[in-house]
This record gives sequence, C-alpha cells and structure tokens, in this order.
Amino acid sequence: MKTETMKLAVDGGPRAVKALGPYTSKIHTEELMELLDLWEYPAGVKRELGRVVARHAAGIKGPHLFRYYNPRPSKVAAAEQAFARFIGVKHALAVNSCTSALIAALRALGIGMGDEVIVPAYTFFASAAVIGASNAIPIIADVDESLTLDPRDVERKITPRTRAIIAVHMRGMPARMDKLMALSRRHKVPVIEDVAQAAGGSFRGKMLGSIGAIGCFSFDFYKILNSGEGGFLTTNDEWLYTRAQSWHDCAACWRPNRYASERREGELFCGENYRMSELQGAVALAQIRKAGLYLKGYRAAKRRIIAGLKLPAGVTLQRVADVEGDTGTNLILFLPSVEKTKWALSALQAEGVPAGGIYDQKVKDWHIYAYWDHILQQKAVSRDGLPWSGARRGHLPNYTKTMCPRSTEYLSRAIIIGTHWEYSRRDCEAIAAGINKVLASDEELNVER
Repeated sequence: MKTETMKLAVDGGPRAVKALGPYTSKIHTEELMELLDLWEYPAGVKRELGRVVARHAAGIKGPHLFRYYNPRPSKVAAAEQAFARFIGVKHALAVNSCTSALIAALRALGIGMGDEVIVPAYTFFASAAVIGASNAIPIIADVDESLTLDPRDVERKITPRTRAIIAVHMRGMPARMDKLMALSRRHKVPVIEDVAQAAGGSFRGKMLGSIGAIGCFSFDFYKILNSGEGGFLTTNDEWLYTRAQSWHDCAACWRPNRYASERREGELFCGENYRMSELQGAVALAQIRKAGLYLKGYRAAKRRIIAGLKLPAGVTLQRVADVEGDTGTNLILFLPSVEKTKWALSALQAEGVPAGGIYDQKVKDWHIYAYWDHILQQKAVSRDGLPWSGARRGHLPNYTKTMCPRSTEYLSRAIIIGTHWEYSRRDCEAIAAGINKVLASDEELNVER
C-alpha cells in the first residue's frame, strides 16, 4: 500500500516541491555599475553612486533585458510607439541596426534572386550590400548636385526586373522625393527610404521615412538619434509590417495569430534575428524624446553659418531638395575644380574649420561606389555564386569604377562642414569667418563669371 506521502499530487497527494527561491537576479548591481561607468562622472561621484547601489542592493531586482515575455512594460515597445508618433506612421519596428532594417524591408517586399534594386552611387556601403545579401542585383545610379539620387538616371536604369528603389537621404538632407515617388507610381516600383543619416528630416511637410513604402533608420552612435547600435523600420502598410516583423524574429512569430494558418500566401517563411534589446530600447526612447532639441540645434547652427557666408562666384552651396526639411547636420560647398577643392580643404582645416573632403581617388571611402569591390568584382560568399549567378545571361550590369562619372565629379569638388547641435552663435560666426577668409584669399575664385 502507498502511504499518503507517496500519493501523486495529480491524484490529490502533497507536492514534492513546496516552493523555489527566491533567487538573486542574474543581471544585478555589478552590471548596473558597469553601465554607470560608461558615463564620465568624476571619481568622487562614482564612489558615491557605488555606495548608494551597494546600500540598496538587497532590494534591487535586476532588469529583464529581452523585449518579449517581459514581466514589466517593454522599453523597446515604448520606443516603437514613440518613434511611430514622431515619424507619423502606423507601424515602427525596432531592430538592431539600419542594415537589418534594410534587409527586413527588402524581404518584406519579396525581393530575392534575380531582382534588381536601384541604389545611389553615394551612400554608405550597407545600402548596397543589403541588396546582394538578399540575393538581388544592385543597380548603381548617379547622384546629382543634391548628392542624392538623380531621378533622371534612376529612370534610365529601371528595367522589367526592377523591384525597388532605395532613396538615401544623405548627410541629413532629403532626396528628391517628389520625382522619385512619381517614378514609383509610374513604374509600380516601391521606394525604400534609407533615413540612416536624416532622422527627423522632412520633405514638403512629410517626415522622411513616411513617404515611401518603408523607411529605415539608424540609431548608431554617430547618428542624430542613437542608442549605441540599433535602428527602426517604419511603414503604414500592415502587411509589410507583419512580414518585416516576422523576418526580424526568425519569421512568422508575431502575426496577429501566430499559430494560425497563414492568412494569405507569403505570411509564412524562414527569417533571421534582428531584435533590439531592452538596454538599447531604453536609450532609444530617451533619445526620441530629445529629438526636437537636437534638430533645433543642428538647424540653427547651419542657418547661422550660411547667413555669415560671403561666397565668391566660383563657389556654390549644395542644392537641397527641401531646405525646411534639412536636418542641418552638414553644410556642403562645391568648388570649381579638384585642385581648388584640395587647396581649400587644407586651408580650411588649418583655420580650425571642421571641414572634410568627400572623394579623393587616393583615399578609400565606403560611401563611394568606386570602392565597393565586393560589388564591382561580383564577389560571392559561397560556391553557389549568389547573387550574381541568379541573374539571367546578359542581365548583369557592367560594373566599373567610372560607371557613374557625374557622381565622382560632384563628390571630388565637394567640401563637407559638419555642424553640432550645441554650436553657439559665436561658434557659427567663427566657422563662417574662417570659410570667408580662405575663399576670399584666392583671386581666381573671386573673378566674376
């Protein structure tokens, strides 16, 4: 006969395990102190913070850093909601980088082997690399004097195989979205906005990232808003949002009913993992709340510098597609020749002006198509030869370092001057004075044309 203590709990007997824990959090005060150490507090402040944390350590419960299944309200979810409101879209998806957002966007649109995607000759390499990583073919188009996609060259390069156009809002300035969206409608080709460098910018009253089919944002440390690493994907299309959301988390996990049969063809597939952690989400949320402060500062700085300029006839400012929508993070000058550009750049830097060149044939820059050897030489990661082997015979572009001559011509004559959101009026006046001093010193630049 079984004793009462041997009776199974499922049959009414006593539980073998009465209770477990409580246990300490795996992530606790040690990790908190490492995070606090990232801030440059004076040594005395650090010691005081350490004493406060140690004094209350017993009452501290460590964070849940995974956004899903979180017992507390998710910071990532809050950041998504805040960013959707900021951009003015129905859906925002937090990811671990803008590169991931771009890949999720391409996959959400169903782009794959043999498809063509148009990308500008001037953008960070990731904008083009994601096309090849999606097994599609990058089609490199010229930029114009706005240093964003030239709509005329885009139209020349549209073929029956074109499945998307990636419009990059380069250096914080909007692309020519009116022309590009007109092409999109006429040829039924969606536009993906790469807003990595232009979060908070707009075009004719519409926020960048809300105009095309999908917007992709970077929250990398060097961007306007940052969480160290991270990014967002934005869209007003529920179907594209669902597919992108699935792709970013191993796929098909976060549909309205995640265990149901697919609502329509294309809802179930295999994906990857681009999730944002709660640490990044918390920083991103705080950054989104401060976006207005940063943008106001950048724009004021650029306006003040431009107001103080006295440009000679031989020097022009970059054409900006929408001055009101410019984020103000950069100011770009064009000089009449490569030689003058190199001379002026050296002279400006000697004056203390925060100036840089964009294109120099002796200096590799991942933002210039001529250095994308991975694409120009059609390199593949595996023996299947993708993405290049996926194109039909005769349909591969003839990639060369000189295929976009207008782009390299503009870029070789460009000088970029970065701004800072905390520049004072005096800072801006000094920068403008430095520019004027250098440009006024050259007689050739000051000859009336």
